[in-house]
Amino acid sequence: MKAQKLWVGVALAIGFLGQTTAAPADARALMEQGNAALAHDQLREAAAAFQKAVDLDPSSAKAHEQLGVTLAKEIFSGNVRPSADSDVVERAESHLRRAIELDPYTSTPLLALSQLEAALAERSAAPDQRTERYQSAQDLLKKALALAPAKAGMYFQLASLQRDEFGPVLQQAKSRFSGKPGPLPDIDLRHSLQQQYGALIDEAIQNAQKASEMAAHSPKPLLLMSRLLRERALLRDTPEQYAADMHSADDFQQQFLTAGGHLEGTK
Repeated sequence: MKAQKLWVGVALAIGFLGQTTAAPADARALMEQGNAALAHDQLREAAAAFQKAVDLDPSSAKAHEQLGVTLAKEIFSGNVRPSADSDVVERAESHLRRAIELDPYTSTPLLALSQLEAALAERSAAPDQRTERYQSAQDLLKKALALAPAKAGMYFQLASLQRDEFGPVLQQAKSRFSGKPGPLPDIDLRHSLQQQYGALIDEAIQNAQKASEMAAHSPKPLLLMSRLLRERALLRDTPEQYAADMHSADDFQQQFLTAGGHLEGTK
């Protein structure tokens, strides 16, 4: 009798071990299925497969990452009803943050979440929410850079992201005045924008400069430098400072053109 109970216990243990070892294999198969669907832009099918993979293996950082990426793609492809948009955004953010927690030394989920936050910032109607999203996107990208500091593309992306935060505000301010070239003539407005964005503009210029130095073959950072310097010129305190920034901007634009860049279609 004891022997029979022992064999029953062994059989149950073997069955349990079989289930636990089978789960990761099933999760891997689901990940392959999800990746294949994602490659063909079959977003709902991909999300369903990745969700099942997460359910089977909650400790898989890659499963959480891919599910978050797919949900983000669903949002911005228009596949999600407006009434469900906020719920899907929360799910996408939650899974990407979980991927970061599970694998804090990998930059890919940080980059994915940064891109999501930047896209949400662009869509935000409320200025405070827009600023908060952009700052979150930048912080995440800086963490990714800390893991891979030799990536010129990340410095370019960070500088572009920083410009996305302040660029529209400065252009809107510029459009209010139709006079001769020079700093914004409204001193109070200029000083307010200096306080709000001055340090960020300088940091963006530094990041674009790094991108240019690290990727000398690419003309894109040169054009970005030109754009950033023109925008900083609007906030300068003197005509001489304005002229110096504009001269440097012209120089970077000429380098961009010499390197084979084209101004058509750029912003």
